[in-house]
Amino acid sequence: MQKGNPENPVITGTPLIGEGNIVDVKAFMAYLAEAGIPTVGFYPDGMMVRHARLFHRVMSMSTKKTMSYAFKSEGSRSSLMVRPLRWELRAAIGRVYRRHPDARCLLTSQSIVAEESIGYIGTIPTIMSSSDVYGKFSYGSDLSPKQRRIIHLVWNSEAFHFYRNKLALRNVYLTVPVDPLIAFEEKKGGSLTCQGRTDDSNCCYIKLSGSGGDGDLVQSAITSLWEKSRVKSLVFPGTEKTRRKIFNTIGKGLIVDSSMDSSLFYKHIRGTVSNRIMLLAYPSEQVKHVAILTQNNVFPNVAWLPPRGKHEVMNLLWAIQKGFSGTICIPAEYQRQLHRALVNLGAPASKIKLVVPGKLSAEHFMPSPPWQYEPEAEPLETIVRRVTGQY
Repeated sequence: MQKGNPENPVITGTPLIGEGNIVDVKAFMAYLAEAGIPTVGFYPDGMMVRHARLFHRVMSMSTKKTMSYAFKSEGSRSSLMVRPLRWELRAAIGRVYRRHPDARCLLTSQSIVAEESIGYIGTIPTIMSSSDVYGKFSYGSDLSPKQRRIIHLVWNSEAFHFYRNKLALRNVYLTVPVDPLIAFEEKKGGSLTCQGRTDDSNCCYIKLSGSGGDGDLVQSAITSLWEKSRVKSLVFPGTEKTRRKIFNTIGKGLIVDSSMDSSLFYKHIRGTVSNRIMLLAYPSEQVKHVAILTQNNVFPNVAWLPPRGKHEVMNLLWAIQKGFSGTICIPAEYQRQLHRALVNLGAPASKIKLVVPGKLSAEHFMPSPPWQYEPEAEPLETIVRRVTGQY
């Protein structure tokens, strides 16, 4: 938990589960600080959080477990097994509120934190702003009374109308998405092994999660890119062990940088001047990040990894419907299940392209169209000030 006692702060926080949520919260803090709004961050890391992080890692590292979770995540998140985690998060929220009783609101990117804050930390409002296209909800979601009391921020018009018309929520705002790069602006320097080659069309960025990914799938995809498309360089947050494995498998002709520092990843993909770079990523917060990249005149060619959770299935659906890549790199035994689910949700069958990892090539990466946030979308600063009565 961050130290300090700013006057009337905004509390921002998320448990240490999944890199995307943590980056989002840090970006919120940096953004609000620039706007002159004091913030206090908290990142619960108790025993149940560590168990949840282990589950996330085990699930992410197996496509079989990933695909199973993709269609039962909503039930898993509301099951009795999650109750101890909720108690732990509620206690963490209570501790930070007792330290800052004059806090104006709680702002988080994690739905479970938002839910556990309702009715527990006094009368201050709870705001949830998720990177996922539809938050953690999907068609048919049954919202609890707690979830209906949360102030929901969404970053695209489809989600705004979905929340208003399908979920019958009224406390919803359409906001300009906060660029994750702001979370890393204090870090200076840093270099990549393949710097100078990142503008090469034969450079592929691979964005796994903080929990890793299916090693066999990624290894097979990388080998295929090397053999079929002569991809020369890879940039991805990973481990030195993974880097050595790839290097030893393919050979010295491939330049690999596996920096653990995500700031390098975000900075260097943003600094790329070529619009022909390839990005292989989960349809997680990366869907929003790709949309933001196009606002910065970077239009990566994208292919997706298998979705983890129903929210990532919905992210993938939105990407396909909006003209972003519909290519999913996924083993053959799961292709029919995913294809049927996407079509049933409304994705055009002709836009869905499934490829097994061993056949992935540069031709499977689809270009990203320009995306602009809605004209009526408001900055996060404006919404926070309005919600907390600062003007």
